[in-house]
Amino acid sequence: MEFKIEIIVNKPIETVWDVLGHQFGDAYKWASGINHSKAFSAPAINGAPSNNRACELPSGKIKEVIRKFDSNNHILQYEVVEGFPFFVDTAINTWQLTKISSDKTKVDMHLIIRTKGLVGSIMNPMMKMQLNKQLVYIPNDLKHFIETGNPSENKANELKKLAKKVA
Repeated sequence: MEFKIEIIVNKPIETVWDVLGHQFGDAYKWASGINHSKAFSAPAINGAPSNNRACELPSGKIKEVIRKFDSNNHILQYEVVEGFPFFVDTAINTWQLTKISSDKTKVDMHLIIRTKGLVGSIMNPMMKMQLNKQLVYIPNDLKHFIETGNPSENKANELKKLAKKVA
């Protein structure tokens, strides 16, 4: 299954890259569906902020590994390597930024998830439906966070719910 989303952020490319790339471990601050995230281990790719990120999702924990970090071309690619169900073979997300003007940046997100086995075939439609609902928020969360400095309304609501659970 494949998902492609494109948005325009009204900020310079370096501002967007700083949040998306250099603050890789802090996605929980802006991305819906991530309760907490933290980068860890020394970078395996020159220029990357780290090698891995651990994310706490409402459904459990996942671990992601940076596969590509290209500051010159503003490309970030990471793969979920732990925490997905056994029937998910691979999940690779690629973000690419393109400068439109001095204060506009095109953001492309391209997620590819491959399932395996009979269970994967059966679960594929349900996963696609669920991910379609969730993924619609993430690029817009990024846009809102970068343009305003605050979480989107959807992310802010998640943070409120999370705070109530902790209290």
